[in-house]
Amino acid sequence: MASVRTAISLADRPVLCDLTSSQAAVLERNVSPDVAAEFKRTAVANVGKLAALVRAHVPELNENDALRFAAYCVMTTGAIWTHTQPSAAMLAAYEGDPSLAAMRIEFKTSLREVLEVVLSGLLARASG
Repeated sequence: MASVRTAISLADRPVLCDLTSSQAAVLERNVSPDVAAEFKRTAVANVGKLAALVRAHVPELNENDALRFAAYCVMTTGAIWTHTQPSAAMLAAYEGDPSLAAMRIEFKTSLREVLEVVLSGLLARASG
């Protein structure tokens, strides 16, 4: 359920998803070390807050695994968002060649599925 809520919440925040997908490739470039460090401190704090929310809903996770899940959530969100926002040329390619349709993915479903797999793996590892 945590992965479903997370995916829905992020899908409702496209600007956040845009920024998350640009974080490492664009936003962290061409800044001073002080700005980079301050940004990372804030990012770490935010991942900690997300981990606390995850633990509130999935108490079976220990603190380290909740932090892993939260960090993976941020990274996965950026990657999946990028791939679910095709350019006009890519949309035309999908339309012109139906064999490419499998590469067109939907954000909320894809994120939910990936987060479910990650969460299931973390829970299985914790119980084993």
